[in-house]
Amino acid sequence: MLPRGNTVILKPSELAPISAGLVIVEILAEAGFPPEVLQVITHGPGEAGPIADELFDRPEVRAFNFTGSTAIGRMLAERAGKSLKRIALELGGFNPTIILADADLDAAVDTALFAAFFHQGQICMNTRKLIIERSIYDEFLGRFVAAASGLRVGDPIDPSSQLGPLINDAAVERARQRIAEAVAGGARVVLGGHSVGRCFESTVIVDVAPEAPMYCEETFAPVVVVEAFDEDDGAVAIANATRYGLTASVLTGNNGRGVRIAGQLEAGVININGPTMYAEPSLPIGGVKESGWARFGLFSVENFTDRVTVTVHEGASNHRL
Repeated sequence: MLPRGNTVILKPSELAPISAGLVIVEILAEAGFPPEVLQVITHGPGEAGPIADELFDRPEVRAFNFTGSTAIGRMLAERAGKSLKRIALELGGFNPTIILADADLDAAVDTALFAAFFHQGQICMNTRKLIIERSIYDEFLGRFVAAASGLRVGDPIDPSSQLGPLINDAAVERARQRIAEAVAGGARVVLGGHSVGRCFESTVIVDVAPEAPMYCEETFAPVVVVEAFDEDDGAVAIANATRYGLTASVLTGNNGRGVRIAGQLEAGVININGPTMYAEPSLPIGGVKESGWARFGLFSVENFTDRVTVTVHEGASNHRL
């Protein structure tokens, strides 16, 4: 790939300025990046506004990449539009995993466990809902709950811990509130639902009403909804019943059936027999609907590249009126 000549200003979240910002810059500096190529700006809680104002107002800053919530992405897109600057958005996701009756159940349980609970469910591509074909629903749910109940929750410094803390107290409270809302609407918590400090248990919930926010909004915690379906069209309808469209996956022993279902899902990335957060740098990664626009990985280069057309005309000009 040809060098593009861009320099970058990285502004990490104020909730993770070291691991999402300073450490990255230090690693790249050790790798030989010139100091002018990548710079980082950190700030305290509530102090992002003046920094954003400066970046949007400066003519030298010509394009933006934002990963975060849909609400903030919408605000930034409006701001970018006013100044006619490009912006690539990778926003929230409510990512379904559809498990068909012909899937390898052992592999399906392992994949679903990883997809739902990796990094405490704090990845925009985590699975938020497991959609299970009814003929295997009870068996899968039993196996999945048994496996999830064995996940060890605790200090991430302890190598035996498999689930660590959520990022702050507000995240813990949001998870509790979402669970309480779902239960008030008739849902059942079949596993978990509690926390010790910021460490939240792996939580599995069934019978969530469509009116509950948890039915179609991400909780951003180790909480997963499980729902049954009868026909493939029903699975697709359940999967698409959200304003998000980041990733999805289909677990099946019949790849042809999986691909047919994938073709009807409203998501930017769909993995057959893989977790919802599977990605490779060489593949275009990004969402549809309110999960954003543009594509990331190597394809993000196009977001920050001006294609210029240069033509050369030799000889006498024949362009005359």
